[in-house]
Amino acid sequence: MNKITLISSAFALVCSMSVAAEPSSNVAFDSATRALLASGDPAKGKEIAANNKCNKCHSENGIAEDPDDPNIAGQLNSYVYKQLRDYQDKKRQSKDMLKRTKKLEKQDLAHLAAWYASLPVPERMGKASDATLQLINKGDPKRMIKACNSCHGRKGQGGKHDAATLNGMSRGYFVTTLTEFKEGDRDNDIYSRMRNVAGPLTEAEIEALADYYATTPPPEEAEEE
Repeated sequence: MNKITLISSAFALVCSMSVAAEPSSNVAFDSATRALLASGDPAKGKEIAANNKCNKCHSENGIAEDPDDPNIAGQLNSYVYKQLRDYQDKKRQSKDMLKRTKKLEKQDLAHLAAWYASLPVPERMGKASDATLQLINKGDPKRMIKACNSCHGRKGQGGKHDAATLNGMSRGYFVTTLTEFKEGDRDNDIYSRMRNVAGPLTEAEIEALADYYATTPPPEEAEEE
């Protein structure tokens, strides 16, 4: 095999790899998607949620009874829409969520997103050590970890488009999700942003972050309220 043939073969291999690569999500927040999200009707979304049995896991108020399921009350409509589309497109894996979403139109997903975004979520965050606050507010440049607040907001209220609201997430789901990103089991984050952040985190750091952002009060505190 001469040098020219060898170079051509290598180039063809690289091209074939590039063609085979798929995006982590099919959702682009272009003008059409933003217009679709703006057209979302919470009342219609509430009806779709009831008919589609979304309340079975997420309850009528968007606060899951099972800590392994996400609380989606008050979540950004853009984030909810993206996750629903990712399930529908099999960019995020869940047989149950695929079953719930596969027959829904994009407009239905926009209505659902509007409904859950309209629900109130308690603004309650736990205490954190100095080391945890460092991760939240400044990250860790030595490990190339961005600050949580840089994408998710100073109060965990969420950022633009696909940056989730962390304030209000159940603790168990928070730990599971960060662990999935850390281990590469979840890969629908655009530009691998969450995988890059979660990868260097220790299990103890993930637990500490969950303690901070989790908003469900202890049983005894809930009774007092």
